[in-house]
Amino acid sequence: MKIIFIFLIFSLATASAQAGLDISAYENLTIVKSPVLTSDGIPVAQNQIILFPSDFPERFQGLEDGKVYAFKSHFEFRAGTYSGYNHWRNELAKLAGYRQSSYIFNGKTELRYDTTVWKLKKGPFWELINFSDAEGVIGPVVCKKIYKDFALYANQARQHAEDDFRESYENWQKAFSMCADNGAIVFH
Repeated sequence: MKIIFIFLIFSLATASAQAGLDISAYENLTIVKSPVLTSDGIPVAQNQIILFPSDFPERFQGLEDGKVYAFKSHFEFRAGTYSGYNHWRNELAKLAGYRQSSYIFNGKTELRYDTTVWKLKKGPFWELINFSDAEGVIGPVVCKKIYKDFALYANQARQHAEDDFRESYENWQKAFSMCADNGAIVFH
């Protein structure tokens, strides 16, 4: 009994230490007219997914809710732990030239660049920075706009002091490049 309990605690600790944001980018989506689904509603064929809008339905532009899509190729990467992704997102806002503003978290006030973005309605990377850090879908219309931002700031990103930031920037840029022409990015 004691060994099982210790294993359970270790398993839970390991799972929470690995919690974070994973990204899947799907290229060249086309609606499947007559998809074959399992009894659970999952497409049977390979290279098919079902997409739904999240709490940010305006980011879903160019897609149809609940449709089965076939995709040509996909790319997956780990955006980091939730706190790591939020650090990266704040650094992205800084890179794009946003100013700092106050943010209160757990009773402490800190200055952050992404907080400023959350208060705006547009700007470089706005649709990505002002988006979920856990789950959601960004459709091709918004992917195209964000990809242009990634291309515009690529030289600055290569000069960033943090290796992790540069690596993540390259992964995000690749994902948005793939999805800018009839693709989608899925946060999970």
